[in-house]
Amino acid sequence: MFRKLSLYLYTAISHWLSAQKDRQLKAAMHFCGKDVTLYHPVIFYGAEALDVGDNTSVAPYVHMWCGGRVIIGARCMIGSHTAITSLTHDYDAPEMWKTIKAAPVIIGDDVWIGSHAVILPGVKIQNGAVIGAGSIVSRDVPENAVVYGSPAAVQAYRQISDVKKQA
Repeated sequence: MFRKLSLYLYTAISHWLSAQKDRQLKAAMHFCGKDVTLYHPVIFYGAEALDVGDNTSVAPYVHMWCGGRVIIGARCMIGSHTAITSLTHDYDAPEMWKTIKAAPVIIGDDVWIGSHAVILPGVKIQNGAVIGAGSIVSRDVPENAVVYGSPAAVQAYRQISDVKKQA
């Protein structure tokens, strides 16, 4: 009996703490849409420069560096262990460790980013794009493109069709 009660209390406290983290992180964002789902742990550095659209989900272990601005559209899915950064260093500087260069990352609506992807500063991912797992995205991605690889390259385009139920 004590074991069941302990497990119940542990689970209840864990859920409460997760919900608390969720509220704090969403409140820190520049904009957070409706029904945004964050699967903890997630880390957003500079969340005050982050916009996330409605019905977007962010899987566990996602890291975002938002200091140069990160804008994520509606209905996006971001896979676990993804890194999105709007900050980098100037490798032409003699002491590059002292430098910070900022370039916004813009992710359109209905984008799916697979697990372990890396999105680099200055990248714009257009609506409906799919980023393959493990891809390194260093260039802009066109609308409805399916990209993967290192560096990510367009491999195909989504064939979107209206599926209507036949009566």
